Amino acid sequence: MPLTRKSTLLALGAAAVSGTILQPARAEAIPLRVGILPISTNAAFYAAQKFGYFTAENLAITAVEIRGGAAAIPAMVGGSIDISYSNATSIAQAIARGIDLRLIIQPGVSAQRPPDSAALLKRKSDPIRTGKDLEGKIIAVNALHDVQWMFVKAWITQTGGDPDKVQIVEMGLPAMVEAIKQKRIDSALVIDPLLTVALDDPGIEVLAWPISTILPGGGVAFFAVTGDMTQRRPSDVRAFVRGWRRGAAWVNANRGTEPFVDLVAGYSGLNPDLVRRMPTSRAETDIRADQLPRFIALMRATGLLDVDVDLRTKIFT
Repeated sequence: MPLTRKSTLLALGAAAVSGTILQPARAEAIPLRVGILPISTNAAFYAAQKFGYFTAENLAITAVEIRGGAAAIPAMVGGSIDISYSNATSIAQAIARGIDLRLIIQPGVSAQRPPDSAALLKRKSDPIRTGKDLEGKIIAVNALHDVQWMFVKAWITQTGGDPDKVQIVEMGLPAMVEAIKQKRIDSALVIDPLLTVALDDPGIEVLAWPISTILPGGGVAFFAVTGDMTQRRPSDVRAFVRGWRRGAAWVNANRGTEPFVDLVAGYSGLNPDLVRRMPTSRAETDIRADQLPRFIALMRATGLLDVDVDLRTKIFT
């Protein structure tokens, strides 16, 4: 029977009597592949997944665990992921090479003052206090010519040392504390959750907090997309940002509570007791554009960039 105004009204009336409500068909959820690291900084992403904030935006999110920002950018350019978390140094270097990227989210910023989630550690008995004291010694970082390496070099310079007189070596994070204790290295930049564990060792102490000392309140990582993605799927990118912001609001309302501990322990695989002891920072809802030139200046000062990149022009809204 063809649909008429009368037949439609009769059908609605029958539905009301039977207690059902006719809803318009919902469009099929839009798939979105997101490169992610399961770290505490990204708690807002996992909150948005767990509590349905992405689903409410009609997004079907597939989380793709990445090795790091440097690997994520080629994956976005190649089309195997749509959006990705990445460190700011990799993003700025890619843009300097002519890769068209846009910043959409700044998941967190460095602490305004110590403590934060990364510290230079040393043997408690060693009389090392400044970058000058580290000249002729060995420091380990998890990757050379990356964001942590940059902060270590900047801290050495700021505290009177010459980074060219310090041997900076690459080492896996789990091996760093033992290497310090065995005197194979003199210091290492250790990142949570391993930092919190290391501080329980009576033979280890903090030398410095380079990140919050050098760039307090600055962003060191972003979620990014290609410029092509913002042209083809701008509404999907904005939907992702809206879902993230709801996840960030949940994180900021629940930091330090048992639901927050359960969330982070669940996606990271960390012991809940360790999660309770780790420092947590606020999840950001907006990109702090005024801080971006400071980061680029730091990259140039440490030799990671040889041209200016204005990240403020790369923010997608």
